[in-house]
Amino acid sequence: MSCLICLLLPLALLLPASAQSPVPIEKEPRHRLKFENRHVRVFDVLIPRKDTSLFHTHVHDGVGIKLTDARIRDEPTGGSPDDITVTRGEVSFALRPSPLTHRVSNIGETPFRNIFVEILPPAGAPRGAPPQALVAGQTLALENERVRISRLVLAPGQSAELHTHVLRRLAVAVSEGRLAVEVPGEKVRTIEFKPGDFQWYEAGATHALKNIGSTPFEAVDIELK
Repeated sequence: MSCLICLLLPLALLLPASAQSPVPIEKEPRHRLKFENRHVRVFDVLIPRKDTSLFHTHVHDGVGIKLTDARIRDEPTGGSPDDITVTRGEVSFALRPSPLTHRVSNIGETPFRNIFVEILPPAGAPRGAPPQALVAGQTLALENERVRISRLVLAPGQSAELHTHVLRRLAVAVSEGRLAVEVPGEKVRTIEFKPGDFQWYEAGATHALKNIGSTPFEAVDIELK
């Protein structure tokens, strides 16, 4: 038996990497599921330097928010690898008319961290409701038929006036920050954020925000249409 194992082991090492059976995204160990409801699933993805994910399959549309500067290799099954430089705060949207199976390698010298928001069908927004106007400190990053994505940057002491979010949304912190959150009829709350922290809001949420920290605060809002 030991001789047979010795003969088979070199053959196993010669098998292509794509021989690994792909797993669903939630079974890929570097994709840590942090939140789920009937509209979204939120994965905190962390791939250390020189590490590689398993081949895994994406079925639904999704939004990626990069939290680190990194260099990665995206290797789809049946396709050519693509080496990509990503930057902290970068936002991307992936439309999935058909499933994608791939793996991601960290080929740089820094960890790769990405908040991946999987948008589950149906999108679930109130039909016919347009997004609200952007507020102070907010700029449009990306918009299509599924989502509107905006970036909020508040300098120390800067406020975003009282406003109502018409659509359901997920807010993701890109930086550390300390915000005072004012909701009509409630006591003002202070919230400490770290990169990758997120909050889910149902349609109709109303609040005002103020950066009461000593550094600029940056976050990304994903509104579901």
